Amino acid sequence: MAEKLTYEELAQKVNALEKKLAKLEQDKETILKKKARYKEVEHLASLGHWELDLVTNSLYWSDEIYRIFDLDPEGFEATYESFLEIVHPDDQKSVHKAFSESIKNRTDYDIVHRLLLKDGRIKYVHEKCQTIYDTDGSPSRSIGTIQDITRQKKEAYSFSGIIGRDANMLELFETIRQVADVDIPILIQGESGTGKELIARAIHNEGPRSDKPFVPVNCGALPEGLLESELFGHVKGAFTGAVRNRKGRFEMAQGGTLFLDEVADLSKMVQAKLLRVLQEGTFEQVGSEKTLLADVRIISAANRVLKSEMEKGRFRDDLYYRLSVVPIHLPPLRERKNDIPLLVENFLKKAPVEGLRNEGISNSALAAMVDYPWPGNIRELQSAIRYSLIKSKGRIIQPDHLPIELREMKVKPSSRGPFRKLDPRRVKDALLRSGGNKAKAARLLGVGRATLYRFLTAFPDVSSNISESEH
Repeated sequence: MAEKLTYEELAQKVNALEKKLAKLEQDKETILKKKARYKEVEHLASLGHWELDLVTNSLYWSDEIYRIFDLDPEGFEATYESFLEIVHPDDQKSVHKAFSESIKNRTDYDIVHRLLLKDGRIKYVHEKCQTIYDTDGSPSRSIGTIQDITRQKKEAYSFSGIIGRDANMLELFETIRQVADVDIPILIQGESGTGKELIARAIHNEGPRSDKPFVPVNCGALPEGLLESELFGHVKGAFTGAVRNRKGRFEMAQGGTLFLDEVADLSKMVQAKLLRVLQEGTFEQVGSEKTLLADVRIISAANRVLKSEMEKGRFRDDLYYRLSVVPIHLPPLRERKNDIPLLVENFLKKAPVEGLRNEGISNSALAAMVDYPWPGNIRELQSAIRYSLIKSKGRIIQPDHLPIELREMKVKPSSRGPFRKLDPRRVKDALLRSGGNKAKAARLLGVGRATLYRFLTAFPDVSSNISESEH
């Protein structure tokens, strides 16, 4: 039989056990405090962490990720597929590709993408991921972090990705700052392909409605019968084919911004109904007598001069003055050649997302792009870059890789004159040799001073670190 403990020995054991329990309780309290502090740090940094079991597809999210995604942990089942559904539709493909390739290539990934929340708000997040592998080399789990960088993104890209250093664009940026917070109608006019919708989005993103929907509608793409329903919605049975109630763009944009593109193409009947919305702030769905409130900001755009359309009797004068409280003119690309190198660089940086890898562009090819008049504006420039990337097969883009329109212009003797002699390397060398004296540099290059000035306007970075001298 085991020897019986004395009362004193038993008391000592109980005392030792109580100390252990107290220590465990203290450790538990310390752990809980550390967890609470960790949560506070995550919240302050808007940074959450996650872990994905690649075998069971079970996904763990920290509380901060649920907060960033505006979701209830109790009512939402976190899986990789449900996460992808929250990613902005335009970013889903690139996010999935980054994750899949990181596992395949055994590399980490570090990306920025957007979320589209259930209430229509858009957030920017910075995501990092690392995958852990079993001893047999099979991927077992991925761990990572997600940080809400929406505020930083707005500060860093205050014009929603609009690129420009030309004086015309800098003046436009200042106008956007001035009108963004003032809830009044704005009319953007400019040629097709100049980026009118991008300007409209910038105004929306900079204003007080930025966390509400931005809803675009192309007025010129729909026939009159469908356009009225598209704008105002309809009720079931309103016309043949109306088998159910349908919200219009005014309802979809409630609280946010409605962008009416190609507004010059509106019929007189739709113009009259739109005028009433602007005057009274209300509308009715097609086939309904119920009056609905239109709490939206109207931004419209036209690729024709709307005042001329009004003077010709094709556009109502009262609607014109309602829409153009603040008129904005967007210059064509040929009037902002200074921005072409920046735009080309931006498109080349984005090309790998589309699977178009590249080594950059040669000075001669870039000079041809600067010289080209771009009747299709930025849209044509983007298409030309894609074409050139395909033709160059991942190598440096040369003049022979450019679209035929640019190649034909390049071979015309009168197309560029002395400007064809210049390239950024030679010009920079001449400026350094002349101590920044542009007149002397022009003589060294064998061109006139005006030609050199035009070149430096197109390539301002060439002289950015050189002290300037005019004579």
